[in-house]
Amino acid sequence: MNVLIVTYLAPVSPSGVITYCRTLSNDLVKAGVNVHTVNASDTPSVWKKCLGVLKYIMRSLGGAFYVVYDEFAYFTGIYLAVRKLRTSDFDIIHAQDPRSGIAAFLALGKRVPVVLTCHFNDDPVRELANQFALKPRFTQTLTSWYTYLFSHISNYVFVSNYAYTQSKHLLPKEINKEILRNTVRLDRPAKLAKPALDKDTRLIISNVGYIDERKNQKLLLQIGHELRNRGIVNFAIWLIGDGPKREEYSQLAQKLELTDCVTFFGRQASPWRLVAQSDLYVHTALNDNCPYSIVEAFAIGTPVLALPVGGIPEMVPANFGILHGENVSEMATEVTRYFDPYQRQQTAKAQRANASLAFNHEDNLKKLLAFYQQTIGKSVPNYTQSSYPL
Repeated sequence: MNVLIVTYLAPVSPSGVITYCRTLSNDLVKAGVNVHTVNASDTPSVWKKCLGVLKYIMRSLGGAFYVVYDEFAYFTGIYLAVRKLRTSDFDIIHAQDPRSGIAAFLALGKRVPVVLTCHFNDDPVRELANQFALKPRFTQTLTSWYTYLFSHISNYVFVSNYAYTQSKHLLPKEINKEILRNTVRLDRPAKLAKPALDKDTRLIISNVGYIDERKNQKLLLQIGHELRNRGIVNFAIWLIGDGPKREEYSQLAQKLELTDCVTFFGRQASPWRLVAQSDLYVHTALNDNCPYSIVEAFAIGTPVLALPVGGIPEMVPANFGILHGENVSEMATEVTRYFDPYQRQQTAKAQRANASLAFNHEDNLKKLLAFYQQTIGKSVPNYTQSSYPL
């Protein structure tokens, strides 16, 4: 069996999509599948130069021009990269976004079916419209474009039911779909000991993510400030990741007099290793589908608190992990309960038990291979390897 994995993202992109692609490729190879991956770095060099000139012109205009450039660049870049492989004998195109999927589909002469993993948080049109404040008329044009893309795709993998409900208005009426949540296989799943610098027994609160408005790490700093105002000082906040808001949030930490307890670790190759050394993971994103950071926290036994947004309520067991507060004060009160080791232990236990079923890496891979088989109508390799359950 031959699978072509396509994504418009570059391999160095700080995105969970790249993590997904890398894990998917490794798993399929171990299962005896032949895998070829095409991403943004494979765009022909001459076309890259042409796109560079166009990018300078279009992106500088902002708004709709920015979106038009990205749609054109990503689509044509993948099309030309895959076109060089048109004599290859692929059974499935496994796309990580509809643009790349249909670009590859057309490049291979419309003869290879597409399986699309839907990583978007709501739907791609809404996300772009909100990000660039697009006008209704252009948003309608963009809706028509994505409806066209989706019309060529019949097979969908969603990482949450939420993503399906939010995007189904763009999809064909008749589709094959599977809900397969993001899963991880860590090279050392055992919880690591706290570093020596924290022998003062502070509660370490960690957060992983691209530091921007959507990931909303500002909220965690505000919660820390509220805890300090209440006289609670035995905690530390670890922000793991990098992004456009890092400097601003660093200045906010100074303004809130939290510099002695807030550490910015920057981007990490294995952020879960730091999460494993923390006592509590707090996910502050304003919208997320099925974030790897939460799945990794489940895998290494660090209890998770998160806002009830996107697909996150589907990820945690009832009454174990959702921040219900409507303001900083109420959420700070909720966090204080987790200074109690027993509360953390019970939450981690419930989340781990739930994750062993919903986020079982081996089971989800077997389901994906079965979905491939259903898509192409012929047998695929059986995957029997068993290592870590998540």
